[in-house]
Amino acid sequence: MQQIINHVFATEEGNIQGGVGPCPGGPVTVSLAPGREWLARRLEATYGSKLAIFIGLTTWDGRPGRSPVCGDLPTPTALPRGLRLSLRLASASVTSGEDFSASVRIRELGPERFSMGPGQPVQAVVVRTGTKRVVGVYSGVIGGTGYPVNLTAGESKTVAVIGGTARCDGGRGSALPAGTTASWSRSAVRTLARHRPT
Repeated sequence: MQQIINHVFATEEGNIQGGVGPCPGGPVTVSLAPGREWLARRLEATYGSKLAIFIGLTTWDGRPGRSPVCGDLPTPTALPRGLRLSLRLASASVTSGEDFSASVRIRELGPERFSMGPGQPVQAVVVRTGTKRVVGVYSGVIGGTGYPVNLTAGESKTVAVIGGTARCDGGRGSALPAGTTASWSRSAVRTLARHRPT
């Protein structure tokens, strides 16, 4: 099992998302990034039942698995008076099967003090255009940290954001198909501050 783990890590490190490890008594489990069904096919041909393969949020069983179905984003509440949030995406587009990054700038323009602890990175989701229906998520491991935000009038702070295109619309396959079915909405950005303001 250790030889399999070493070989998979050495040859496919850039396609692994979540790690490789042995179950007691076998098989070796490997979690691949979304859209890597081609690699699962190749690994299965090489190692057979010695590997248990997961791709994004799906299970590989000799063919692309069916993704789970995510729900809707909650309806956001109004932001506290004076608080402004702005999203900056690292890129205007993302390739199917890949992750993306962004940042949210939190500004306090009112007379009140604003405090919350969102942690970082904050996880972004992909929603179907014109809806709050989540269709894509980040499926990798997040090594997050605490990140207190305490702002007085005129202060701002930036929070890192990570997202992905692991499919969760109930379709077959691990990666959200390419297209224009996703959008960022102002209400989705507001969700960052929805739960923890004080």
